[in-house]
Amino acid sequence: MNNLIKSEWYKLRMDRSFRMLILVYSALSLTISIIQYCFEMNASEKPQAIGVEVWMSAFSGNKFFLIIGLCILAGSFISSEYSIGVMKSMASSGNRRGSIFRAKLFVYALGGTILALLFPVINFAVATVLSGFGELPNEVIYIYVFRTLGLTVLYAAAYASIVLLFATLMAESGKTIAITLVFFLVIEIFFSLVGQYIPFVQKIYDYTVFKLLNDVGKVTLDDYLLMWMIFIPVITFVCFSIVGAWVYCRKEIK
Repeated sequence: MNNLIKSEWYKLRMDRSFRMLILVYSALSLTISIIQYCFEMNASEKPQAIGVEVWMSAFSGNKFFLIIGLCILAGSFISSEYSIGVMKSMASSGNRRGSIFRAKLFVYALGGTILALLFPVINFAVATVLSGFGELPNEVIYIYVFRTLGLTVLYAAAYASIVLLFATLMAESGKTIAITLVFFLVIEIFFSLVGQYIPFVQKIYDYTVFKLLNDVGKVTLDDYLLMWMIFIPVITFVCFSIVGAWVYCRKEIK
């Protein structure tokens, strides 16, 4: 298992799409931070955003970066290996398929976590250097930062398990990227529209990773909501991992 994880980590680091995503996300984060700072300097009536304020606001759009990154990475890091024969070689190498899947999932989730943290971390670092760290009323700043970091890791892993299931089913790079992007778009629209007319559907949506990810950046969370925000991504990760492993173990790899 150790060797499988090391092998997958090496392949992830060498993956061109992963490197490109890191460069694009980093450049975009730096550009947005600098533009925001310059704009606020010119607008004298508006105070400059400090580090913790930028950290909070960055999470409002971080869902987009996570989904785009995971979908593209699934196409290049997962599905492309079916078409070039890597998966077939791994499956016939003597390693158990369950171990191969778990190693792939672990490293893929790690890659998704790195991409999910780039935007808020870079924005936070730039704003802190330019405008200071800042404080939060009635909240310990370090607890808040570590809490949001931990929750981001959980939700990145949960989303990764969902996308990996699609990648295993599709086994084609283009199909995986297109279908996973459409899925996340449609699922949000479905719950948003249907939930307006059927309260039960809205209630289900309220306890899914799709909805709870939007609350990661909130400053104040009551114990009940925080409990669900930890429990839901964990159970989602476990369930989709089990289903994904089952599909992979029974899949005919050509």
